[in-house]
Amino acid sequence: MPRVSRRLVILAVVLLGGFGISQNVPAQSKVTEVLIGSVLPLTGNFASLGQQYHWSAQTAEDIVNNDYPDLQVPLGPGKGFPGLGGARMKLIVRDDQSRGEQARTITEQLITVDKIHWFNGEGTSGITSQLQPVLESAGIPMTCHACASPTLTEKGLKWFFRTGPNDKTMVASVFSFLKEWPEKGGPKDLKTIALFTCDNLFCQDNRKVATDLAPKAGFKIVLDLTTKTGATTLASEVQRLQGANPDVLFNVQYPAETVVFENDAKRAGWMPKVMATSNGAYSDQTWLEAQKKTNGAVGWLGRDPTAIDLAQDRPAWKKVNEIYKKYSRGQNMGELAMREITGLLWMADVINRAKSVEPAALQKAANETNMGPEHLIIDYKGIKFENGQNVLATGVVTQVGWDGEKHTLWPWDLAAKANFKPLFPSPSWQERESKPKPAS
Repeated sequence: MPRVSRRLVILAVVLLGGFGISQNVPAQSKVTEVLIGSVLPLTGNFASLGQQYHWSAQTAEDIVNNDYPDLQVPLGPGKGFPGLGGARMKLIVRDDQSRGEQARTITEQLITVDKIHWFNGEGTSGITSQLQPVLESAGIPMTCHACASPTLTEKGLKWFFRTGPNDKTMVASVFSFLKEWPEKGGPKDLKTIALFTCDNLFCQDNRKVATDLAPKAGFKIVLDLTTKTGATTLASEVQRLQGANPDVLFNVQYPAETVVFENDAKRAGWMPKVMATSNGAYSDQTWLEAQKKTNGAVGWLGRDPTAIDLAQDRPAWKKVNEIYKKYSRGQNMGELAMREITGLLWMADVINRAKSVEPAALQKAANETNMGPEHLIIDYKGIKFENGQNVLATGVVTQVGWDGEKHTLWPWDLAAKANFKPLFPSPSWQERESKPKPAS
């Protein structure tokens, strides 16, 4: 064989051997960290809510990355994501200062610079709606588990998922309770209602649902007030409410505006027979804890995603709560944190089942979810999606008692287990002042 030919044969063998070796190298490098981007309102008007979302995210990250062998929640036992060889969860949290334009800019940076695998946030429905087109265009999974605006999952989006119930489910719970209450020993003379809502997407979606349901529940709407988010005085609105004198006030305001309302209502000496509310301050555990100093929330009833007084008896809830308290400076999980942690642990389960951080694999695993209630710390019937909405998420009605804690009023089977006698009428400001205050 000529020398040149022999050299060509040797070169060919070497090249073929090289190709053979390259076929054994994975197409993508091993994933060591799963990057979860999160834009939250840590300062600004919604900071109280944003802080609880952050504590919840830190709790979920802790549960995923550390071994809790006796904690029966997704990714509790073991360290990291088993489906990804033990890769760890890494949170990348940014503050949007409760501003939509800031949130959008930061989200784009998380996608292009940080190369996140999943986006969770923003925590408020209005700003989340502004971020949805960004994530949809990028083809990256997006979640907001405590966001309750129905419109978020009514746009035909392919990359947005919500494990929590929407306002249609939860506001309907309030009106079901009010309609059925007289048959269960409640007052029979509640006939009128006033709507008192802020001007953003979340509040106005609640208002639309209430406007539809109130007449069906037998209530005449005697006043429909919309207020500005960030209002520093609501004295004139309180005066109008006092003049309309509704039996029920349906109040949908964020924590800061709720405090303003309380101060102005107290100065006016006005309190309706029933104070019904929907999310906002009522979901804010920090607001609820502060109310114990004045009995300010006593008698308030509202929609919740879970019978929190019953859920607290679960071993898994107690263990997760102890982890949460490491980050919350000792504050217990409220329903807002329960919704968020439930959603984040579902997200971890999706990533683990996908065994990949590729968007298409994550999307497929999310849509294939069929999780039972035994894996949850919250009273959902499970997690299963239609058009990005968990159709097994539920709604209940609770009321704040003289102990400053929420107690289940509806549905009636859960109320029987809670064994709490509803407070009616809502206590006056003088009565709140005269009663002992619970230890906070």
